[in-house]
Amino acid sequence: MKARIAFLAGLIAVPATAALSAERYACINVIGNSSGTYQENREETVGLTLDGETIHSQIHIDAASKDLTFAECSPVKADGSNFSHWFATECRTLGSADGSSYTIEPFLADAYAGISPPIDASYGMQPDLAEIGAKIGIGTPERTFVIYADRNPQYEFFCYRGKPDGTP
Repeated sequence: MKARIAFLAGLIAVPATAALSAERYACINVIGNSSGTYQENREETVGLTLDGETIHSQIHIDAASKDLTFAECSPVKADGSNFSHWFATECRTLGSADGSSYTIEPFLADAYAGISPPIDASYGMQPDLAEIGAKIGIGTPERTFVIYADRNPQYEFFCYRGKPDGTP
């Protein structure tokens, strides 16, 4: 049996409803391997809402006992790193989405996430993402949401404008 880390979390304030101008995305976990084969895992998802500077994520992954979120998100500083080329926003402080106690697999203890800017022809990874999306039949994502642990990507989610219930 895998070890889990238990956390007691305080309440995270999240607005009950986002403004009508909010961007809502349903994000699907895309898993790749070293041979270039990709598949989608619709059991692991992220519901993402961007409303100006307010960002809310609801992360559903098997490595956690309940849905998670990141409490702090901020713009990525342009420092010349790959991370700053790939992502517009960085999120930290992982916790349960409902503010209650939860458990996670140990590798997620110091996890953080990157949210890409809107993916269009000017985004450097657009051709690769379009190719992967075409291979698995889900198309080019409109954004990506990637969870890192120990400076390595652990989960990559392709995000599409979606309904509030998380379906694309």
